[in-house]
Amino acid sequence: MNNSIKGIAVTVVMLFSLNAVAQKKQVAKFQKIIAEAVKKAYPASVRMWGFDVQQNQRTSAQFSGVVVSADGYILTAAHTILPGKNYKVFFSDGRECIALALGKIENKDMPGIPDVGMMKITDKGIYPFAEMGYSASLLKNEPCISISYTESLNQNLPTLRLGNIAEVKNEYGFIRSTCKMEPGDSGGPLFDYYGRVIGLHSAIDVSEEMNFEIPVDLYRRYWTALNSEKLYTAFPEKRDSVKTDPLSLLLQKENKQKALHPDFDLPTLKNSCFSIKSMIKGKNQDIYCILLNVSTANGAKKQFLLSKNTMVGEQAQCNINGVAVPIKLIGKDQEKDLVLFELEQQITGGIDLNISDSDSVKIEMGKLLYSIDPAGKVMRSILGSMLFNLPKINSQPYLGAMVVYNSSPVQFSLIKAGSPAEKAGIKVGDELISMNGKLIKKASEFAPEMLKYWADDEVTFEWENASGKMSKTLKLEGRGQSVSNHPAEKFEGGKSERRDGFNAVFTHDAAIKPNACGSPVFDWQGNFYGINIARFSRTTTVVIPKKTIIDFVLKTIQ
Repeated sequence: MNNSIKGIAVTVVMLFSLNAVAQKKQVAKFQKIIAEAVKKAYPASVRMWGFDVQQNQRTSAQFSGVVVSADGYILTAAHTILPGKNYKVFFSDGRECIALALGKIENKDMPGIPDVGMMKITDKGIYPFAEMGYSASLLKNEPCISISYTESLNQNLPTLRLGNIAEVKNEYGFIRSTCKMEPGDSGGPLFDYYGRVIGLHSAIDVSEEMNFEIPVDLYRRYWTALNSEKLYTAFPEKRDSVKTDPLSLLLQKENKQKALHPDFDLPTLKNSCFSIKSMIKGKNQDIYCILLNVSTANGAKKQFLLSKNTMVGEQAQCNINGVAVPIKLIGKDQEKDLVLFELEQQITGGIDLNISDSDSVKIEMGKLLYSIDPAGKVMRSILGSMLFNLPKINSQPYLGAMVVYNSSPVQFSLIKAGSPAEKAGIKVGDELISMNGKLIKKASEFAPEMLKYWADDEVTFEWENASGKMSKTLKLEGRGQSVSNHPAEKFEGGKSERRDGFNAVFTHDAAIKPNACGSPVFDWQGNFYGINIARFSRTTTVVIPKKTIIDFVLKTIQ
């Protein structure tokens, strides 16, 4: 190679290196901007439902809102409230109070438009609040943040989603954002990157890009009218002046800068994600997996493949560079839904996992993340929650039998047609004796014992009837996905079949499809954060964190 060619090569390497450094700085700056906005906005986002203060009981579905004044004015969607009714308000810091629904505006000829509603906390106090922004100064592609409470997760804390303004104003007067929404988010706040309220969640369409927000300027314009406990079927005659956003010119300038639109095309970890093919109940199944480089206690280095247990069946093979390679099963954890395979041939790349080290990554909302697939395609996301437990609800096994309340001995009260219980010969009036040898003496012991099992588990039931004692081993079934016509249930790929029953997990807002679970999650510094374990809902993908993976791998290989 002559000197001129060498010089060109060195220059290209230097430029690539400088570009990578610049990209990292851009991403770090953007992450700092978002983190500061979240810090301002998060405490003001509230969870609510209708509440009868005399009967002390809940009277409506859950919805969201945002407090915009220290004395407790709350903005929400009109379709969530009835003027003059009471609502219970829950803050993220644990505070609870009562609010009264004030005015709301809904066009009688076009239901759901403009969907403006306001409330006021009736308990005396000083409350966390967010500054109101100005929807008139919004710009297309401007970053925006959603912090609200999805009903399906049913958590005391909100989840975070990051997107941008897709339309400043559509034909119906709504803002359209790419911050995904679902039921429970209605009335929740959309914030700008300064942490100011710019819109309120109203509605969605099937596409995950179709999320419609009520412009905050409507609340400014009709503030006085909304203070009355009244349903307006057209825009009120009383109008307040809406001032110009003092940050308008600054927003226009900043929206052109790289700080708000960083280049996320950073180099990714080579060979971190592959695909496993197997057979489940006679059908071909593909699922992603991650390649782990692990140093054992004696200093030996081994490579393992980690994936989602419920989506790996028999005759498992890993597709490596287009070649199907047999893999050896060495361990699985049903509770965590993890499965580990040993890889006998060495592959360049993978994720280094130091199992003797404690988890060094910090789970904090607002952290920018990315997932990667076997082809190296990157999907951006934002860490949307703290660590939390996701109870086993959809993943409860199906027996198809109920027991008489408070009965002792335990008596079956309902047997569903075609259920495992009916197929086993259990009938109404039969008395349950034991499950897998565990005596069930009271009706209250039945449900907790059932919760210990999963779909496809084989359980031996012993029961008694007029003919004497019976015993049979039967296989529990899954409950399947509920069918709904709501747009939130029609997103591409749908939900994971196993999507709950996890401890110490976190969420992010990447649209990971069920068969793309098993893929790795990193931050933009390249730190490994965990594995995508389930697409929970339209807005939420669940991640098992690095620490849980370390514990599982350590336990398995020892």
